[in-house]
Amino acid sequence: MTPAVSTHREQAPRFTQSLTRIPRDPAASDHRWADLWPHRTQLELAPLDTAPGSARAHASAVLREWQANQDTVDIAVLVLTELLTNAVETTWKHNLYSPVRLWMLGDQASILLLIWDATSPAPVLHAATADAEHGRGLDVVNSLSEQWGFYRPNERPYGKVVWALIRPL
Repeated sequence: MTPAVSTHREQAPRFTQSLTRIPRDPAASDHRWADLWPHRTQLELAPLDTAPGSARAHASAVLREWQANQDTVDIAVLVLTELLTNAVETTWKHNLYSPVRLWMLGDQASILLLIWDATSPAPVLHAATADAEHGRGLDVVNSLSEQWGFYRPNERPYGKVVWALIRPL
């Protein structure tokens, strides 16, 4: 094995525990709420710059399979991109190499996007200046989603889940 490949492997994220179940929201009165959605998909990604593009491709394909119209696909993919980019950036900012996880739930009336990362700081919606290169992601999420928010699971693997509800057009 070449030294470059060996070094890359040593720095690669460790996927020690696959998480197929959505981490529980401690404020939820019924923890079976996710099981009520007829359509579900999930994706686990390394916290790399390529993760948002991979998630976009996955979400686009799945939403077409779910027969969402193109406007809804475009909105959901844009919101997903912003949330997943934030998850990747905060994971790296905190020097963590944990994966980021996406769940997408759907029915005829809505699409729920949930993104988990291993960090705990709350997402903050703030006004970006006109010349800012960053800081508009949650503004986009706020504008395009019906609702959005976050919670911190009180069980392993902890971290936080940021979610957004999209209503099909």
